[in-house]
Amino acid sequence: MKKVLILLVVLTCSAIVGVGQVASVNSIVKGAEKSYHAGEYDSTLIKLEQAQKNAGKITPAILYWRILAQKALLPGVKDPAFYTNMKKFEELVMLRENCSVYLKSYGKLPAFIEESNKVYQVQRSLKGYPVAKVEFDEIMHLQNAVKSNH
Repeated sequence: MKKVLILLVVLTCSAIVGVGQVASVNSIVKGAEKSYHAGEYDSTLIKLEQAQKNAGKITPAILYWRILAQKALLPGVKDPAFYTNMKKFEELVMLRENCSVYLKSYGKLPAFIEESNKVYQVQRSLKGYPVAKVEFDEIMHLQNAVKSNH
């Protein structure tokens, strides 16, 4: 009987801690959402990273807001700033991967229709960007050559 009581106390404490973690994660995600709407996209990504760390996994909301912030930070395909360094291409690859994961995991779930449509729009908007690293390198080198000739 004593062991059952101890087990019950431990399970209750674990449940309370779990609820507290969920509330904390939700609070951080809400803060990230506010940062996004304020145009503070780097801050949004930092908050989402903290939320993921606290949750111990990536949730649909974390992934959704990450995709929107990553897209907001991505220079346009015709913007020379996009081709300044390889980090921009790596960010593009990560954004493409995040869109694919979101749509595969949540795209057909009725609860995520609106978010899935936005993620699909982001994914479609990436079609004009280089797909392969080689393609990115070529454009980057061409732009550097043009700059050095002027």
